Amino acid sequence: MVIAEQKTQLRILLIEDDCVDGESVTRSLNKAFPNCGVRRVRCLGDATTAVAASEFDVVLADLSLPDSRGLESVVTMVQACPQNPLIVLTGHADDELSITAIAEGAQDYLVKGRISPELLQRSIRYAIQRHAMLRHNDQLLETLRQRDLLLQNKNQKLEKACKTAQKFVDNVSHEFRTPLTVIMEYASLLADGIAGPVSQEQAKLLGVIDDRASDLNNMVDDMLDVSKLESGLLGASRSPCTVAAIIDHVLPAIRRKAIVREVQLDVEIDEDLPDVFCDPAKVGRVIVNLAINAIKFTRNPGRVCISARRHGENDISIAVSDNGVGIPADRQREIFQRFAQVKTEIRDSTKGFGLGLNIAQELVDLNFGKMDVESTEGEGSSFSFTLPINCPVEVTRRFTSRLAAGQEGTGEVSAIAIAIEDDTNESVIRDVERFLVHLLRQNDLIFALPNRQWLLLVSVPSIAMDDFLTRLNKERVQINRNRPRGPLPEFQVRVEGTWNVAERAQDIVQMVDQQLGEENYCVA
Repeated sequence: MVIAEQKTQLRILLIEDDCVDGESVTRSLNKAFPNCGVRRVRCLGDATTAVAASEFDVVLADLSLPDSRGLESVVTMVQACPQNPLIVLTGHADDELSITAIAEGAQDYLVKGRISPELLQRSIRYAIQRHAMLRHNDQLLETLRQRDLLLQNKNQKLEKACKTAQKFVDNVSHEFRTPLTVIMEYASLLADGIAGPVSQEQAKLLGVIDDRASDLNNMVDDMLDVSKLESGLLGASRSPCTVAAIIDHVLPAIRRKAIVREVQLDVEIDEDLPDVFCDPAKVGRVIVNLAINAIKFTRNPGRVCISARRHGENDISIAVSDNGVGIPADRQREIFQRFAQVKTEIRDSTKGFGLGLNIAQELVDLNFGKMDVESTEGEGSSFSFTLPINCPVEVTRRFTSRLAAGQEGTGEVSAIAIAIEDDTNESVIRDVERFLVHLLRQNDLIFALPNRQWLLLVSVPSIAMDDFLTRLNKERVQINRNRPRGPLPEFQVRVEGTWNVAERAQDIVQMVDQQLGEENYCVA
């Protein structure tokens, strides 16, 4: 900050009851500032009246006044004229008193017997400059405080609006779900001939009803997923599974849609593919979204192919290809953005929210994979994504990279080993694993160890570990109260350590490698 040059005529208020001292200080002031205007008052009461009626550039105050003594004078004058710098005058040097006076708001402390015009000139100029800087800083701080309050207010309103919007989406989605389920069930009953014979034309119309209701159902799923993604509540239940089982689970719904749209649907899965490590429900949603998109955009006669093959050393690639209209090269990245839709000659008959590809990409990322698209205008498109094979070391490497890149969770990862008694039967082991998976959140992992043990990687800092273990025990006790087949066994819990994911990711990978050992190192 640059302080402006001092005015030619300085306005000075002198508070001094002693006539001799008053005359002496006034003479020194006139020598220091020849054009200054000095107004002298004899008590603190007159001083407060003067500053209320007139403006001054600086105030000089004796600490021994008829109506006030010591620091009381400093406090009163600082409160009465905060806009003016205050210089304290006293008859005795007292270092402790001078420090206290400055702490209370005075700009300087002068002993009257040592005052000279030069000392006054320097002291007053510095006092005015320091006081101006302090006032400016106070104004900046007040402005910052006001803006902070405004920002907090806006953030609260945005948070409230966001929660309201999410609640609205959730409510609307669930309200949609009930009538959609009824429509689809009754259409299925009619198609099965429960209400009487169905002609070929009627069966076709019922198929269209089921198809359109299925589209709406997928839109509801998309809206719910968006809401959960925005709120950070979309969980992931990752485990070893086969690609064939995932595709087989969603294939009937995709095939029904292909039949209604008169699209040929092919499935090509390479033999002897290793297991993948993913959330099968989430991956199934990706395949459904990509397949529905492909079926919508095929041309007549339409053909869609779902394929799965090995991709490099550590991945399986799943692709959905079509012979549709294709996507312009300059739009191929844009289509993964939320609400993005590509205009084509088929667009009018395939309305949607433009959420499917964006959600698919988010779900693939949640499963440590990558999504890609290859497309040629007029020939068709191929959307593919990768999934890691069931190799815990590689999965952990991707897990830590994802956390470090996104700065998700706490920035720390803790490893917890959990074991149960060796004689526990297989059904109880499965129940324990389901319980542990239920306990975890989106940014956590679980690996099965040999000998009825599990390794948990959780985004929990060391300072919160006791809270996590308490929650683990409370939820186990709660489940045991209502478990018809008896309580879950006691857990033997051991905390292996906590690491900063950005700085010690490789240490986490090495720990997993050591914990799993050769028996369960990598299923490839």
